[in-house]
Amino acid sequence: MKRILIIEDDPLIADVYRNKLCANGFAVDVADDGASGLDFFRNRKADLVLLDLMLPQINGLEVLKAIRAQFGPQDLPVLVFTNAFLGGMVQQAWEAGANQVLTKATMTPKMIIDMIKNALNNPPPAAVSRPTSARTGGRNVEFDLQTRQNFLDAESKTLAALWRPLKAFVAGPGNLAHLQEISGKVRSLTATATIAGLQPIAQMSAALEALLSDLLGKPEHVTPSVLLTIAQAIDTLSFLFQYPDALVSKPPAAARILVIDDDEFTRRAVSSALERVNLRVTCVDNPVSALKRRVGTRVDLIFLDIELPGANGLDLCSQLRAMPAYKQTPIVFLSVHADAAHRIESVLCGGDDFISKPFLFMELALKALSYVIRGRVKRAKTVSGSNGSDSASVFSRRDLNALKQAVLSSLG
Repeated sequence: MKRILIIEDDPLIADVYRNKLCANGFAVDVADDGASGLDFFRNRKADLVLLDLMLPQINGLEVLKAIRAQFGPQDLPVLVFTNAFLGGMVQQAWEAGANQVLTKATMTPKMIIDMIKNALNNPPPAAVSRPTSARTGGRNVEFDLQTRQNFLDAESKTLAALWRPLKAFVAGPGNLAHLQEISGKVRSLTATATIAGLQPIAQMSAALEALLSDLLGKPEHVTPSVLLTIAQAIDTLSFLFQYPDALVSKPPAAARILVIDDDEFTRRAVSSALERVNLRVTCVDNPVSALKRRVGTRVDLIFLDIELPGANGLDLCSQLRAMPAYKQTPIVFLSVHADAAHRIESVLCGGDDFISKPFLFMELALKALSYVIRGRVKRAKTVSGSNGSDSASVFSRRDLNALKQAVLSSLG
């Protein structure tokens, strides 16, 4: 009987994989942190290791390096779990000797078991360049029914566990423990939503986790704009809980995103940011000719600079709102002007959101993903005839607006 060592600090995720593996005839050991994982590795022979990179005490990369100091990829396969949006960590995992780097937001238990069986029969070399992922397309997604029910039943508790530390951080922004708490909850949310077959929630939480990871590494990047983006992401997760069965007919990568900005550096930066979450964009520096070519073409999202040559972005936004094709299209302003006056003016002319320059790549990517996924779920539920409420069961729109006001007050 082949023995699998699971090193995973989330007990729910570890239990799901242990039960699935045992049902498939494997012997399984489970360690809930890096130190105990190394103890299991040294004291009991394993035929394969399933390793989470984000671990307490000793992180997964150090565990992987310790394993590779004794066994090569052909002798002991190591399958690594990580967040695909954390590009640097993914690359480090390959370099440290992972046989496979698996994306938590896309890998179901059945897919994991199939990969484990394949690795045990024919261990692959650690010489590939990107994490394994799956295209579910929102249809025929294999999921664990009991995990799904438990996940949806815990909606109130899950949302409260995200909102509470965010409110506390807004009240005392110097305490990074609050951000760390959100990050831990979101990381667990990603894997559990995947097992539950709730792909939009898994994608959103994975992107939010990546932004929080960036902020914890460089807390000086925490700004009112970033906090508003985090609040929006949690609100989008709340929205997605209301429609667990809504089919997203196309993946976010199929979205049409238009960037209107005369600065080449900004256009490249936006494109690079959106590529992190597998979104593609069309960038233009001449808004007039761009709009003439796109009259009648639906766009999922527009990023619009305020200061444009020969045109004002605020006026252009008003013109877009008068065109049927763009009447409901989310418009996010990009501007070096981060004051409250410009934010208010952007709303009055029809803008939906505002990001100040310079921006964090994951901040912009998370905001874009929020609009794209939310828009596609809304269209899917409209087609299916769903008449559910957009309001969350725990925090009302008034609560979210109060939080936004608290964040904006720091703008002075």
